[in-house]
Formats: sequence, structure tokens, C-alpha cells
Amino acid sequence: MAHLLVFVVAPEALLPGDGADWPSLVEAQRRGVGSGVALRLFRLPDDWPGSLQALIDSGKADATGSDPIEPVDGRRSRLCDAVVPHFDPRSLWIGVYAISGSAFSDNEVSDNEVSDRQVSTSVPVPGDGHPASRMSISGVERLDAFPLRDAENETCWFYPTEDGAYLSWENQRRLELLPGVMAEQPLQTQPIPYQRPDLHVLWSLMADDRSLTCVGLTYGRRRIDWPVVAAVPEACATWTSFSLDSMAEAQYCELASCTVFAQDGPGAVPGAVR
Repeated sequence: MAHLLVFVVAPEALLPGDGADWPSLVEAQRRGVGSGVALRLFRLPDDWPGSLQALIDSGKADATGSDPIEPVDGRRSRLCDAVVPHFDPRSLWIGVYAISGSAFSDNEVSDNEVSDRQVSTSVPVPGDGHPASRMSISGVERLDAFPLRDAENETCWFYPTEDGAYLSWENQRRLELLPGVMAEQPLQTQPIPYQRPDLHVLWSLMADDRSLTCVGLTYGRRRIDWPVVAAVPEACATWTSFSLDSMAEAQYCELASCTVFAQDGPGAVPGAVR
């Protein structure tokens, strides 16, 4: 028997109760959180002579978020590449579910990847990257459900903390997520213990925001990942150059910012740096 712990973040009314099946968990998560932000952070070389305006004008800093800085000593400058779903603890609940069933053999997984659309709807689409795609689910038990605002809180550093100059790229997007699982969590042969105090909401300051932003959740000090099934980016993205100085009264200093548009979208112009 194979076991897996999964997490669904959605309004209370959407969370399936006892006797739920896998498709109902997938649908609840799909409807529960439908947007997020893609964020990339880049470290600028020391004494970098360029400017955000020059990167925009040259087309190196475009809506795709590709690294606009040439590698230094063969090393790329990107520090972070993340998609942060819009989890709102004020309005959303979290449901915790134990799923069980028979694990597929490697050959069965391979065969299912070839004919993934012919499998029963009680099984996740094989090959979608979700650990549950490696099992035939026979049982779903709801272990807990409660408002996210009642979870334990934990702070973290999402933005860099080391002094220096940086670039950030942000792109809002519509998301379709699968139920969450602990990062790098394989199927277990025994039921996974669950305790509510081990579930934490992660908060971080973003750029020069004065209030904290929910950037994710952890269980047992392990990050919970919500696999992205589909992501539709907005046609524009925002580039910002900023510096960090731990000795200054205001440690974060925005130097310039610009919104750029995708070249195949309406109004496809680079934009002006402010």
C-alpha cells in the first residue's frame, strides 16, 4: 500500500469532506487559487556600469524575464526563479488529506504516460509530475480543515539580504494548480503522521513593502509545493533595479522601474523607466 499527504487551499465551501475522491480534490484546488506572480531576482556584478534603461532599450530586459546580464566567470546572475500563488489567509482554508492506494511499478508508470488520457478519472494524469500520478488511488481521508489565518506563522527572507545591486522581474499570471505535496516527498509505505501545529504559513517582506506577504506554506519544516498544471502570463512584466545597504536607514532602495510588454501583444512597446 502507498500513502501520500496532500494539501488543498480553497474557500471553506469548496473543501471536500469525508468520502472525497481525487477528482474532487483536484477540482477544489483548481477553483480555490487561480492566480499568482512569477518572480525572478538577479544579482548585478560589482561596479556594473550599465543601467535598467540601457537593458530595456537593447531588448535584453524584456517581458519573458530572461537573464539580461552576461555571465561573469561563467556564472549566471539569477538568484531566484519562483511562482508564488496568491494565498490569502484572510479568506482561504486549508484541507489536509491522506490518500492511499497501490503504487505503480516503473513499467506501469511508463505505459500510462503513453496512454494517459485513457486512465480512470480516479487517478491523476500519469506523467503530470505529481507524486499521486505514481499510484492508483483507492482511499481519500480528510484529516483536518481550518482557516489559514489560524495556522502557525513563520517569517522568511524571500528577497536577498546581502548588500549589493539587483534586478527583479515580476509577471502576474493565471494559474491552475494541483493539490499540494511536501517537496521531494516520495510515496510512503506507511500512513504519514499529521499534526496541525506542524503546518506553518510563510510570510516575507517583498521589496519595500511595509506589510508581510504570504509566500507559501510548510509542513514539518518542509516546503509544500503546488504543481502548476497551466500558467497564462499577463502580456506585461515589471523590471526593477534596486540596491541593498545594511548600514543605511532604509536598507532597500529602488533605483528604477519599468513595465515592458510582450512583443506579440497589443501595445508592444518597451516602456519608459521611471
